[in-house]
Amino acid sequence: MPFARIDRAIAVCQAHLDAVSNADPDKPELENYLVSGLLILMVSQYEGLIRRLFGDRAALCGDADVCQYVRGLLDREFRSPNLNKITEHLAKLGDSYRQAFSGQVLNTDEHLAWDNVITARHTVVHVTGIASITFSELSQDFYPKTRQVIAALTAALGLP
Repeated sequence: MPFARIDRAIAVCQAHLDAVSNADPDKPELENYLVSGLLILMVSQYEGLIRRLFGDRAALCGDADVCQYVRGLLDREFRSPNLNKITEHLAKLGDSYRQAFSGQVLNTDEHLAWDNVITARHTVVHVTGIASITFSELSQDFYPKTRQVIAALTAALGLP
């Protein structure tokens, strides 16, 4: 299951947040640390999954050398995987791939959720070190919607 690590991390973070009293003045800081870690984990997992999906699609050609070449290219391409980068690579496979993905994702709530997660992770890692979203937003709103982006990519690539 591609999301098991994220699911487990969210459950563990939820348990820790639930164990802390709302009256505890340190709870917002704890939540920020947990959300920051989750953002880094989520984007990391998505980067690997996107590379794997494109690699799996390349494997359908049956040529091991081509697959190795494609996987090598992808290792550099999907760091902080914004949707523009994904659609660019889909278009390189063929416009029908790009259209299938774009039709499902672009200008939707899922698109907004994806952008929010990528931007928040960037802010944590490269700007302020402080998450700009809450645990509830991340776990109950953005995460389910970003999973739909991965589902749309899987479908666009014609993978099970």
